[in-house]
Amino acid sequence: MDIREMTQQECTTMLKSARLGRLACVRDNRPYVVPIHFAFGDNFIFSFSLPGKKVEWMRENPNVCLQVDDVGTVHGWKSVVVDGLFEDLPNPPALDATIPARDQQIPASNHDRDFAWSMLQKHSNWWEPGALKPGEQAGSGSHLFYQIRIEAISGRQAYR
Repeated sequence: MDIREMTQQECTTMLKSARLGRLACVRDNRPYVVPIHFAFGDNFIFSFSLPGKKVEWMRENPNVCLQVDDVGTVHGWKSVVVDGLFEDLPNPPALDATIPARDQQIPASNHDRDFAWSMLQKHSNWWEPGALKPGEQAGSGSHLFYQIRIEAISGRQAYR
């Protein structure tokens, strides 16, 4: 079997078509890897989660890694690795009822959150394995959106 480096374009194409990856984070020199559904766009990975270990760890140490693969057949495989930085996409603040909505400025993070939502919702069941579809009850406002600011992308491909 021959193994070769994938080009940046090949890696990007794979990230655009993939939905499931494995997110790795580290705290106190201990690794933690979990599957996530994601969307790729504008040099970011976008995802959704409920609070828990993964989010706590990424907030403490924002350096993360995402691995995506296509096992294919016995004739080959592809694997892409993304190194990046975790960034929370906070819920938008409540509007001030005393100021008309058209006169209130929307923080940039709200745009990022809306963009993440638009990228993720293009795919059915995008909230899995994040547990719940937004709007379903699990505790008010418990779900969150985040992005990974991509710092590096690399990939390898094996073929016969």
